[in-house]
Amino acid sequence: MYDFKSVENEIIEFWEKNEIYKKVSEMNKGKKKFYFLQGPPYTSGKLHMGHAWNNSLKDMILRFKRMQGLDVWDRAGYDMHGLPTEHKVQALFNLKTKEDIVKFGLEKFSQECLKFASTNAKQMDIDLWRMGIWMDYENAYWPIRNSYIEGIWWLIKKAHEKDRLYEGLRTITWCSSCATALAKHECQYKEVTEPSIFVKFPLKGKKNEFFIIWTTTPWTIALNLAIMVNPELDYVKVDADGEKWIMAKGLSGALMGGVFNKKLKILEEFKGETLEGVEYVHPWANEIKQYAELKKNHPKVHTILLSEEYVTLSAGSGLVHCAPGCGPEDYEVGYVNNIPPFNVIDEYGVFPDNVGKFSGLVAKKDDQKFIDALEEAGVLLAVVSVEHDYAHCERCHNPVVFRATKQWFFKVEDLKEKMLKANSESYWVPDAGKNAFESWLNHLRDNSITKQRFWGTPVPIWRCDKCNEYVVVESVDELKKLKAKNIPNNLHKPWIDAVAIPCKCGHLMKRIPDILDVWIDAGSASWNCLEFPKRKDYFDRYFPADFILEAKEQVRGWFNLLMVASMIALEKPCFKAVYMHGMLTGIDGQKMSKSLGNIISPYELIDKHGADTLRYYMCSTPAGEDISFSWTEAAQRHRHLVVLWNVHQYLIEYAKNEGINPSKVKPKGVGIEEKYINSLLHRSIKKLTEVYEEYKLDEVPKILENLFLELSRTYIKLTRDKVVDNPELVLHTIFNVLFETLKMQATLTPFIAEKIYLNLKEAFDLKEESIHFYSWPKFNAKKIDEKLEKEFSDSQNIVQAILAAREKANLGVRWPLPFATVVSSIPEVKESVNALGNLIKNQTNVKKLEVKDEIAGARVEVSPNKGQLGKDFKQDSRKILEVLDEEKMQKLRDKGTLEVLGFTLERKHINVKEELPENLTSAEFKQGNVYIDTKLSLDLEAEGFAREVVRRIQSLRKESGLKKQDKIKLSIESEFGLQSWGEEIKTKVGATALYFEDKGFKLYPEKIKGKNFKIGLKI
Repeated sequence: MYDFKSVENEIIEFWEKNEIYKKVSEMNKGKKKFYFLQGPPYTSGKLHMGHAWNNSLKDMILRFKRMQGLDVWDRAGYDMHGLPTEHKVQALFNLKTKEDIVKFGLEKFSQECLKFASTNAKQMDIDLWRMGIWMDYENAYWPIRNSYIEGIWWLIKKAHEKDRLYEGLRTITWCSSCATALAKHECQYKEVTEPSIFVKFPLKGKKNEFFIIWTTTPWTIALNLAIMVNPELDYVKVDADGEKWIMAKGLSGALMGGVFNKKLKILEEFKGETLEGVEYVHPWANEIKQYAELKKNHPKVHTILLSEEYVTLSAGSGLVHCAPGCGPEDYEVGYVNNIPPFNVIDEYGVFPDNVGKFSGLVAKKDDQKFIDALEEAGVLLAVVSVEHDYAHCERCHNPVVFRATKQWFFKVEDLKEKMLKANSESYWVPDAGKNAFESWLNHLRDNSITKQRFWGTPVPIWRCDKCNEYVVVESVDELKKLKAKNIPNNLHKPWIDAVAIPCKCGHLMKRIPDILDVWIDAGSASWNCLEFPKRKDYFDRYFPADFILEAKEQVRGWFNLLMVASMIALEKPCFKAVYMHGMLTGIDGQKMSKSLGNIISPYELIDKHGADTLRYYMCSTPAGEDISFSWTEAAQRHRHLVVLWNVHQYLIEYAKNEGINPSKVKPKGVGIEEKYINSLLHRSIKKLTEVYEEYKLDEVPKILENLFLELSRTYIKLTRDKVVDNPELVLHTIFNVLFETLKMQATLTPFIAEKIYLNLKEAFDLKEESIHFYSWPKFNAKKIDEKLEKEFSDSQNIVQAILAAREKANLGVRWPLPFATVVSSIPEVKESVNALGNLIKNQTNVKKLEVKDEIAGARVEVSPNKGQLGKDFKQDSRKILEVLDEEKMQKLRDKGTLEVLGFTLERKHINVKEELPENLTSAEFKQGNVYIDTKLSLDLEAEGFAREVVRRIQSLRKESGLKKQDKIKLSIESEFGLQSWGEEIKTKVGATALYFEDKGFKLYPEKIKGKNFKIGLKI
């Protein structure tokens, strides 16, 4: 029995005790290199199922490359800085805000972050190892180490030297919960339903004339400094119960009738460009005193600005509220028109004391209070709920706000073409990943790299408060050259903040207090993993990475930062090939998350079915596609592994009983069954090698599965009798196919592959210590017979159809049938029946098999399945029905598929009603139908009863603990004579004597198909 828990625990112990991974890694040192770059999992908690899936895929390619004889760089690595760790440590000590952290003590806080990240990294090493993930954990890269931090500082210095590092005032996404700036790639967009508002702003110097604006962010109205219109659009002035409202003509009908419930009456029409410079009065001008000063210094404040790019007729009123301090597009328009990014909220999104009634309100959170204030002012026209995508912090998952703030940026927009070219030359699986990354790069913007937090790589910029001179430092050695004081052993905050550098003006330079975006840690991994720039030998040998693999969310994350970092620092890409998998969702299709409570731990699946099953199931998911977790599908994969296990047990047991070592015999008499399974083996080796070389990892499980299932369900089943007559041939064939399969299987399910190999090694004196010491198998093209494989495929389809017809007629396979007829118009099917007819008859227990174009005496009515057609083709089903005549339906029935009007129809799209002669039963297969004659002669019935009696006797032998060589005496009493089958019964059950009368043996009564039997047994 396959006890996966025992097997996997035993193999883990075997690998560790015998240092199998270390030996395998050292086997290929100095040979052709393969640089795998680990995308670092975050050490903010335990491994989740996504990690297990992700790293199992990685392990597959690493094992394959090692077996190919390559020197594989497989260093593990982790993401250990940033908000996820800060949040975990804050929760441990009940620290709500940044101020709480300061009170707690920055030194203590950083030490706790270090401890938390380190402890988790070590636990994740253990968890990954338990899943059979072979990587170099001993030398895993940790971004919290000084050497790694210096590798990131080197990047910042390179950016500075190449004029790609700058400080700028920008309106960027800001997390008021985490109190820090967010880069574009750190935002997750979620669909939310929120109130949008229509507001009227009075024209300055005009009575009862208003601009109608619309926004989904009510709190930003307090920071409004302009209105944007499209110069090319038509605008209208409409009558609204005596007031004059200005809006886009293309939206006026829907707004007046659908939103404001008023009749549309246009008073005037004009182009948007005529509105440029028109002034309006902000309804809160008396509350927010800063407006007056802003207007004085910037004349275009509270006027109409023109923008073709950001004003459309897709929604709203055609007049777009513009707050340059609250949105990147608004910022751009404001910058062009000399309007500053006015935004007074603090880092927690709170309005200050000098904004009247809005003092103390919180941006986004208090939207309703801003709406109420607009209603009080008499300018709120309507509140309409809208569904839209809104940015959320990827760390705390709260909605972001926009805030004008000074940050440091990487200048990358002018590198876009080089990055696009690099992407075009890289290899992606699937192609959709390449296209998605190209789209991301096409929209690439300069992104901020600084964060106003504590736990992260310190920004290596020291600046003088007096003369504003600054220096970018790349290493501790450079700090020493600059005669810096107080250089710490730990480069993190707060210790690094004590470092001061003498400035040429006579004062001291202090480090700016920010840390770097944690994504830059991961982005620098391509060289940091190789310990560059401290040492160059690894870099010179391995760089760039031959292969990386992550989920599709990394298009905006790791893939992006890898490209940006390497292009800035090295002016070339850092990876050649990418495999991108999808996301993990629950059975309901929702992404697994702790907040939804639909998380499944890898250990739940490991404890229930084993790590091999986890790998086998998860890695079968098509590249780039999400997987909805299914316990049923996982269980199915486990059952397949049981089949693989049973094959090796059958081989060892049979070989032992026969005294044969199948690894050493040279059998004769190779038959069609051996040719078939060897053809399938060599074609599988060929195909698997191709898909691995092309990184089509999702195709690997199905190829392996088909191979070992065919070995069990077809070859072993077909040779049950043959193995008695020629055991050397059959056992050698099973051994050879199984042995080669295990080498390949070890890449996917290493535990069961290793254990089966060790059992074969013990039984058949094999030489290597581990299955992983063998080279990847090579195929022999001469042994591949695709025609034979096609014939076997057809024959197995026919076998299944005959067995289905038997089941329909309630006739078990032990009961011989006089004949079966295969009806198909496809020549290849006829060829397959002629070639493999004897195999089909043996598997289905049919005396005679024939293949015809039609069955005599059968009447068939074929009609369209309108329900299925409507379900699959919707409105096109009517067109299909009009041309779907009887001739086409008959072709569809015969061939299985049919093209009609450019649509592919299948058999399910027709109804088939048959009237058959008495005693005939039918069943369909893909390319035709089978018919069996269910009328049994007395001789056939006797044969069926004899077979059933043999089965019962064999069960009795097993229950009695008898071995194959143990002989028995037998008596059979029944109301159905079996004398003519006496010799065959004796041979098959190992009886020295058989009597058809009571001989005083121990009796076992049996009832078979309503007939009474008494079986007597004597050992």
